Amino acid sequence: MNKLMGLLSLCRKAGKLRIGSQPVKEAVEAGEAKLVLYAADFSPRSRGRMELILEQSGVPPKVYQTGLTMFDLSQVCGKLAGVVAVADSGFAAGMEKLMTRDEGGAE
Repeated sequence: MNKLMGLLSLCRKAGKLRIGSQPVKEAVEAGEAKLVLYAADFSPRSRGRMELILEQSGVPPKVYQTGLTMFDLSQVCGKLAGVVAVADSGFAAGMEKLMTRDEGGAE
């Protein structure tokens, strides 16, 4: 998870991270979001609303639930949020690689 937090931090510094439900919604609707990441403790109700927005978009981005809590994300993002969107293909590919590797149990 440290590698994921490092990539999230770099992505934020590059201005390619959308933090929070409204900015993520706007990024998805504009087709900017390449990857959406949920905090482990993001509320099911809020996630359901976000999933609906993702479904209604023409080409929804890939979505992963991280092992990070909202507090963990706040340490990287600078504010408390349960969802973030990555608006850069390179960062998204790196994070997706980390997420799929974590799901497979390797690291």
